[in-house]
Amino acid sequence: MKPYFNLKYWQQRWGAFPVFIVMIIAVVLVVYLAYLAGVWHAKALKQEVSEQEQQLDQLYQRLEQMEYQRHVLQVELDIERSANQSLQDELSVLQNDNYGLRRDLAFYQKIMAPELQEAGVIIDSLTITPNRSENHFHFSLALLQIEQRRNFVQGNVTVELVGRTAGDKKRYNLLDLANLGKDDRSFSMRYFSLYEGDFLMPEGLVPERVEVKVRVTKGGNGTLERTFFWKDINRSDATPSVRSDGNT
Repeated sequence: MKPYFNLKYWQQRWGAFPVFIVMIIAVVLVVYLAYLAGVWHAKALKQEVSEQEQQLDQLYQRLEQMEYQRHVLQVELDIERSANQSLQDELSVLQNDNYGLRRDLAFYQKIMAPELQEAGVIIDSLTITPNRSENHFHFSLALLQIEQRRNFVQGNVTVELVGRTAGDKKRYNLLDLANLGKDDRSFSMRYFSLYEGDFLMPEGLVPERVEVKVRVTKGGNGTLERTFFWKDINRSDATPSVRSDGNT
């Protein structure tokens, strides 16, 4: 064994007291270094805790802001719901009034022109609105049931566009022009049914009228016919808009 690690060797060479002093110094140095390491570690932990507390405070602030925004949005939503409910109530009243007027009109119509209704169903209205594209139009046809019935009224619709091309009379199936399928041409309704679609005016055609034919097959048995002149149903003064096909 080497003498450098032998305590007796150093005691014999330098004496017991100097060796003891060196050992005390070494122990104090180790303790001091350990103390410094502990202080540094504690300072690092304190810094980390301070940073986490700052992050926690920021999170609390964000949470309070989000909670405030949630309350504001909730109040706005309640206001919107209240306003929407009021509008729905007004709309319901107007719809009931409108339905009552139409029912009264249909009653007098039944007396004056009974051929214009079948099984309590009338051809209510037809409008044609130009779209953005040239010679492109949107049509909307409404059927109305003016008698309250428990069962649905079923049937189908035919719509023909009549006009002239170079002086010759032409007829076109408007539902074909709008690419409406067979299922889209039938109805099963209580109260009303709406037909809508977009079509391209045949080239060179000068439209004159639209002839609508409704055949009731269930809930009644008969055919309704009504002619709408183009000048009466063409809403050329309306703002052009692009709409999608639909059937109610």
